[in-house]
Amino acid sequence: MTASQLDRLHCERFAVEATFAGRAYIALFLSLSISISALYLFLLPSLPLGALVPYAIRFITPVQAAFALVFGVLLSLVVTLNVYAFRMRASSVKGVTAGSIIASLVNGLCCTPLIPSLIAMTGASTPVLYEISPRLQAFFELNSQYFYALSVALLLISVHYLSRSITACCGVRKGETSQ
Repeated sequence: MTASQLDRLHCERFAVEATFAGRAYIALFLSLSISISALYLFLLPSLPLGALVPYAIRFITPVQAAFALVFGVLLSLVVTLNVYAFRMRASSVKGVTAGSIIASLVNGLCCTPLIPSLIAMTGASTPVLYEISPRLQAFFELNSQYFYALSVALLLISVHYLSRSITACCGVRKGETSQ
């Protein structure tokens, strides 16, 4: 393998090293990670209740807790890399932002008013709404682990494409960092 092929394989590491060379990016990443993870620790067990309630954290499952932490870290990394890429004028990757937003919304399909609202916007009558909505929401609830995995995969893809963009734009290579 040539040096440029190796660089492309390790673009994530190089982009993260370049980004975290600045203290402001480290602070942004840490504050976002803590905030987003904490939000998801309360949000995920609250979804069946239809409202964000603090006492629901008592009902969090180990899968939900692990996902909240992973999702908080990955989403924070995507935001931090986006800020760094914007400041370094790296080429925009439009799918990265869309993928991150979709990854964030997938988790709200189970027990929030999102599905009933979407069905109502199609002009469906109330009986149709009451018949279809619970089935769709049950599908998302029963398969939530798969949707958690899909969200994590979308965020990992976002990190990869952002890293490639930063590496290509800013000439970030082994031993170099840009501020």
